[in-house]
Amino acid sequence: MTEPNHQRVPLLQKMEIADILDTAIRLYRHNFTLFMEIVAVVQVFLMAIYMIGAWSASQTLMATGGEEIPWKALVSLGPLGLLYIGGWILLFPVSEAALAFAVSETYLGRRISVLEAYQRMWPLIWRLLGTMILVSIVISLGTGMCLIPGILVWVWFAITTPIVALERTAGPTAMDRSYRLVSGHWWRVLGALLLLQLIIIVATVAISIPPVLGVMLLLGESNPLLAQALTTAIQAITNIVVRPVLMIGTVLIYYDLRIRKEGFDLVTLTQALERSRGGAVDERKPAVEEPARQDLPPTVPMRTPLPPRPNQPKSEQQPPT
Repeated sequence: MTEPNHQRVPLLQKMEIADILDTAIRLYRHNFTLFMEIVAVVQVFLMAIYMIGAWSASQTLMATGGEEIPWKALVSLGPLGLLYIGGWILLFPVSEAALAFAVSETYLGRRISVLEAYQRMWPLIWRLLGTMILVSIVISLGTGMCLIPGILVWVWFAITTPIVALERTAGPTAMDRSYRLVSGHWWRVLGALLLLQLIIIVATVAISIPPVLGVMLLLGESNPLLAQALTTAIQAITNIVVRPVLMIGTVLIYYDLRIRKEGFDLVTLTQALERSRGGAVDERKPAVEEPARQDLPPTVPMRTPLPPRPNQPKSEQQPPT
């Protein structure tokens, strides 16, 4: 079960790269089960489809003894392949957005379940899909021209998914929003993203390499297709474990940029959360309460005038103050 979240609403202040990494690791450790379950909902479904197709293909090839390729039998597995590709295209953006929403909620001290995270993000499926395709096209074009433009575009649009999930904007509007937030902090965002990627690479190697080597040694020669399927399954399990780290860091970068560029305060935070939850938003700032009567400073007593001297004219007498 997910570890209970007793943290208070965090102090909204600027974070350096080290602070982002430290907070990301703490959030990951305290909400490990929740984040893994959100990723696993889609990943396990897709992995099951892939394993069924790979096992069927392996059995078909073994039945022929490798003498000929049974094309008709392999073509019959085409629907499974289409289901896998279509499921990945449709469900992966929703999974990323649900993870971003869950990270935001836990960071702000709220409780959330896997079902609630997906219920909040499912109505945004087409916005998420369209935005993901658009961002992928732009990054591909930038990378195709040269590596440097590709990196530039990748950093500019790195926080697009949290923007769609938390602000419910999409497409060019979300991309422009990401660009404006990152502008002026490009190098700092790049440094944070590279360190997060480095953590993911090290963790992936440490988790996946030993079992992959074991599978290749046992099945690499006798049944290479099954060995490839098991290797893919191991990689999918590893992805379930390490993938939340990048999204946690991305959401923290999003909040940090809003604090730096917009003076993100608790009023703005409340309004943003209500929008992301689909609730009504009161745009008015809370009124300043008048101090209680007993909290007011004591009034200055009136000064008593001096008594007039004998035969003193009225014009020279001191009036009361």
